[in-house]
Amino acid sequence: MNRWQTILGAIWLLLLPGSWIWLSIRSADLPPEGHGWKKISISNGKNGVADLWFRRLGKHSPDKKPVLLVHGSPMASVSFNGLLIHLPMDREYLIPDLPGFAFSRNGFTDFSFPAHTEALRQLLDAEHIESAHVVAYSQGGGPVLGLVDAEPGRFLSLNMLSAIGVQEYELTGDYFLNHLLHGLQYYALEIVRWGVPHFGLLDDFLLNTHYAKNFLQSDMRPLRGKLERLTLPVLITHGTKDFLIPPIAAEEHFRIVPQSQIRWFPGGHGYLFTQPQETATVLTDFWERVENGRGVTHSEALPERISAAAVPFDRVHHMALADSALRFVLGLIAIATLLSEDLACIVAGLLAARGLISIPQAVGAALVGIFAGDIGLYVMGRLGGDWLRKIPIARKLLPDAALLAARNWLGRDGWKAVIGSRFLPGARLPTYVAAGVVRAPFGKMLLWFGGASVLWTVPVVTLLALFGKEMSAWLMGAGKWLLPLTVLTIVALWLLLRALPKIFTHRGRRIFLGKWRRFTRWEFWPLWAVYTPVILAIVWMGLRRGRLTWFTAANPAMPHSGVVGESKADILEKLTASGSVARFLVIDSASDREKIATWQQSLEKPWPLVVKPDVGERGTGVSILHDATALTAELDRRPERTLLQEYIGGEEFGIFYIRKPSANRSSIFSITIKKMTAVTGDGQSSLEDLILNDDRAVCMERLFRERFRDRLASIPANEEKLPLTQIGSHCRGAMFLNGQKLLSPALEAEIERIARTMNGFYLGRFDVRCPSEEALQRGEGIRVLELNGITSEATHIYHPGASLLVGWKTLIEQWRLAIEIGQANAKAGAKVTSLRELLRIIRRV
Repeated sequence: MNRWQTILGAIWLLLLPGSWIWLSIRSADLPPEGHGWKKISISNGKNGVADLWFRRLGKHSPDKKPVLLVHGSPMASVSFNGLLIHLPMDREYLIPDLPGFAFSRNGFTDFSFPAHTEALRQLLDAEHIESAHVVAYSQGGGPVLGLVDAEPGRFLSLNMLSAIGVQEYELTGDYFLNHLLHGLQYYALEIVRWGVPHFGLLDDFLLNTHYAKNFLQSDMRPLRGKLERLTLPVLITHGTKDFLIPPIAAEEHFRIVPQSQIRWFPGGHGYLFTQPQETATVLTDFWERVENGRGVTHSEALPERISAAAVPFDRVHHMALADSALRFVLGLIAIATLLSEDLACIVAGLLAARGLISIPQAVGAALVGIFAGDIGLYVMGRLGGDWLRKIPIARKLLPDAALLAARNWLGRDGWKAVIGSRFLPGARLPTYVAAGVVRAPFGKMLLWFGGASVLWTVPVVTLLALFGKEMSAWLMGAGKWLLPLTVLTIVALWLLLRALPKIFTHRGRRIFLGKWRRFTRWEFWPLWAVYTPVILAIVWMGLRRGRLTWFTAANPAMPHSGVVGESKADILEKLTASGSVARFLVIDSASDREKIATWQQSLEKPWPLVVKPDVGERGTGVSILHDATALTAELDRRPERTLLQEYIGGEEFGIFYIRKPSANRSSIFSITIKKMTAVTGDGQSSLEDLILNDDRAVCMERLFRERFRDRLASIPANEEKLPLTQIGSHCRGAMFLNGQKLLSPALEAEIERIARTMNGFYLGRFDVRCPSEEALQRGEGIRVLELNGITSEATHIYHPGASLLVGWKTLIEQWRLAIEIGQANAKAGAKVTSLRELLRIIRRV
């Protein structure tokens, strides 16, 4: 991650707390005045109360009973606006926004059917409604069926207006799979809600977290029993082409409620909006017939309807998905293989174990997706070629080393490489793309791809299907823990599939160990993971002192105190009077050959030579070159201003210096010993084996294997020491050790002498070389390679095994001192860079 990306991440992190605060204090939206809106305070499920908003429209009539209109999800009571225009206002209508929706959005946390049922009950009690008709639209069927089941004598009739009912015809028809899909939807929206600084804008979006949570908390399994217990008159209205709640669901509702009537509307789920007048006519006529005693109750149903309703539902037969649900699930499995083949195969196997799809269907869907993906990778390599390598994300997914290794493997083994890469995590992508790049015969590749897909997919999916029944039964008995346990189970199976091919080889086990150490040792974590709390602390300290950018005045001798874009050469030039700076030369292009030659002649040893960008960070672009040919080639690749520096032997150290403007003495805040990682040959092991077997090198095996990709198979001689890095940068492979034991009065005096030659420097890190640790402690032979400003680190915190909490404390203290020094310098007249200007400078870099 470069500095610009870090700053962008910091801005994002700065905005996030503000968005969180806004979400927590944001006042509830209020409905417009004069439109019949009212509110009552009801229980919110947490021993507290929240406001439930509703409209009470129409005129009270002793001959016409009021109507309770209950909306679905994600729309709230506004979904009835078109219908209300056509309903006669000679009766009363009660139209609430259910908890979690629209104006009743704030204060509620439980959006389940029982919670909504209780909210409706409290509303009816508060409005003193003892008898009413009830209309349930779509998802509103859940709470309404619960309400009618709990208080059957309170309602004259029920209208299921495209309403949900039996579980078996909802989405996939299976609670396990539906709950998993709803859970993934909800948590994805939650991650976006809390991970994006939107300041409430996403909450106003129709498909928000409240809608998703309503579906997640909805358990439709009890609804069949509630439908079967209905005794009041029921009218079912449904669209003939309803995709969300299929017509077969309405037919099943009609079957198990023998007194019900059914009325079909042309169109889909939204006929309420497209045919509001026709809908209003049907509803009004139904209410009047019920009130006139012409409504059919359960006891008045036809005997043949009662007999048909008594026939048990064939759950075993229905477990297998069919028609659109089957096509949807199989298509989802095939598409999911493009994201993760392993996860798609696991889910396919578990669905087969549940009986939702057959084993051949599960295997077939996974095979189709995997085979199509394999062909796609080959075509990308064949048609994309060099173009593919220009895309940044493609370069990360397909590093040159991986492509080169895959091409060599294909050249040696052909079909063995294709099939073998299927079982080696991380090898398939570069191998299949490389097959396209080298234009391997298409027909032959199809055969190999197909064989590899079958060898992988068939056993994985089949074994999960055969042995996953107990797991499926265990998960279904998990109750409210179904979703997290399902996700954990799938992740565990995925990790097992990924790990199995590795644990059978020594090489695989060592690579796995390296990844594990990078994961568990914070010194290898990405910058954003380490710096998130540090950035928040910097912002807090700046706000407390009245300005976010005080630190830009900490080093008046550096542009913006060395936050970003400073010239290494300009800084070193200000230190040359100390006589301790490694000699350097700045050039603008490779054409300055004469200038370079003249400068090299003045050096005691013209080779090797260090080449680095004049503006750079964290060792990026630093090379050590040993001849003129390599130098010319390197400079030809560098369009930017470049710094050449004499190579200084010995050991490398990082010394973090701090001096307060008001203090006569400085202090050395941190000393880091930089150890260059190296391996020693035994005359038998390849370089790759030496890297993987070394306890330190294995932590960065990917970096080293890419760096030495052309030499991995070579066998270093016995006792031959091979440096893996020569650059004192942690991200380039060096190991940082806490060198505080080297602190001495002589060292402090020498660093103070060097630092004082640069007027206006108070805080930063010297990267130096010295003949030995003993010489450094004596303050002798120190040569400065670089001086880094405000954004440099006290790098001793990366000592292996050091505490992350200590690291955070050190970094925060370092920035606290920078802010304090910057504020003091600003009072003495130093310029403080504005936040706007700082962002503009960062954007330019």
